[in-house]
Amino acid sequence: MMEAAVFAAETTSASQVSSVTQTAQDLPAKQSVPTEPEKLDILRKAFPDFSFTATYDETYSDWKIKVAFTTGSKKSEIFYWCEARLLPENQIKNKAKYLQIFEDYPYGKELQDPSTYTQEQIAEYKYAGLSTTRKNEPYPATFILDFIYSSSTQKIVEQHLSKVKFLGHSVTVNERLVKPLAAVEKKLLELKKTNKTVANFLDKDLDHLEGYNWREISDVDRKSFHSTALAIDFLPPKLNKHIYWRWTKDQKGENWMLVPLSSRWMPPYDVINVFEEEGFIWGGKWLIWDNMHFEYRPELLEYYRWKNRQ
Repeated sequence: MMEAAVFAAETTSASQVSSVTQTAQDLPAKQSVPTEPEKLDILRKAFPDFSFTATYDETYSDWKIKVAFTTGSKKSEIFYWCEARLLPENQIKNKAKYLQIFEDYPYGKELQDPSTYTQEQIAEYKYAGLSTTRKNEPYPATFILDFIYSSSTQKIVEQHLSKVKFLGHSVTVNERLVKPLAAVEKKLLELKKTNKTVANFLDKDLDHLEGYNWREISDVDRKSFHSTALAIDFLPPKLNKHIYWRWTKDQKGENWMLVPLSSRWMPPYDVINVFEEEGFIWGGKWLIWDNMHFEYRPELLEYYRWKNRQ
């Protein structure tokens, strides 16, 4: 959720780049053939309409990844692997600021009862909610997502928005969300026929949706996924329960994380599960929880599947 950088042009000479197809005889003595990062296949599965071509750059002793549209646009960009951060060349020197783009997300799991938190868990929540932590800790790099979703600037992303009708509500999202949202809606409307909890949520507990909004994350100098138009907030008719960690912290103080689940507004797990099946994550599973928030992150679903195959 950061402001995207200007991507550096490919300037490495042919003599500095080693193709992955080189044989051991082509390389200097004692140097083995580099192996392409295994995790690159996660991105290929998450974004099948893009190509990811890797060559080894001896200047940086790292993989240079050319990412290109395979249909429509002929645009492409160069990123450096940087331990799965995928950074433009001008950000390599700043790589300590960033985490890898793959994050662990607990697909299919329900929330732990706060009354069972250990002191270590409580301390972890408190640390995550500190303003100094939020401002100074490394955060996931999203440069490659800004390229894939055409969201590096407000002007660019607003050329790639679609206003859709979703579950009876209008919402503006990135054009790449139209199909996954349609898949979610189809499943939820079918589930609604036999699941009273889902029906009640969709008919009575959902007032409106909020999607695209070019803005920064509260207290953090980087842009929200609402700026990328990959996030949707579900808002209830009345806000009589806790829905967002920061608002709860303002009310309850440092023990905000101990608010019972019964006192929090959240979608039913059956709704959350459908979103997760289609590549979304739910903000209620974050340490600093945001129960209204869904975010399209197919690369995290593919990462979860990859880890479970290991």
